[in-house]
Amino acid sequence: IYDPVDTKKYYFKKFGDFYLTVSRLFPEKRTSIIIDAFLKMPEKKLVIVGDGPEREHIINKIDENKNITLLNDVSEKELLELYSQCLTTIYLPKNEDYGLIPLESMAAGKPCIAANEGGCKETVINGKTGFFIKAEEKQIITTIMNLNLETIKKMQDDFKAQAKKFDIS
Repeated sequence: IYDPVDTKKYYFKKFGDFYLTVSRLFPEKRTSIIIDAFLKMPEKKLVIVGDGPEREHIINKIDENKNITLLNDVSEKELLELYSQCLTTIYLPKNEDYGLIPLESMAAGKPCIAANEGGCKETVINGKTGFFIKAEEKQIITTIMNLNLETIKKMQDDFKAQAKKFDIS
């Protein structure tokens, strides 16, 4: 039985100018790979929400880079607002059995750039509700550089429909 998502809490505001990663900061979540990609794309903004044992390493890694923001304790209201205004989410855990992040993203009307492995393969539909990639820096960069806002807008009804399949009801 999947953990449900209360899709009614999520809302769409706009396709903003930043990418969102929500994760515990552990090596198996691969946040460092995402950061490495964004360090090579200084014109692209990344917001990371999370805490964990890799926090200090990540703080040192992003140091003075103005395109990457690390947030720690955000309220549920703040998190919902971030989902509502990001362009896409990025979720690349190593063989995670399930993950709520892609579904929360879809419930907010946003696609998810997801690892082509684990639970993501059960929740994300490649090219319809998100984009599968190998969890590699080059794949992240290529996917982001090739994202087309008009294509994403056309997919938006599919995001919410997919999230509703996992709704709390």
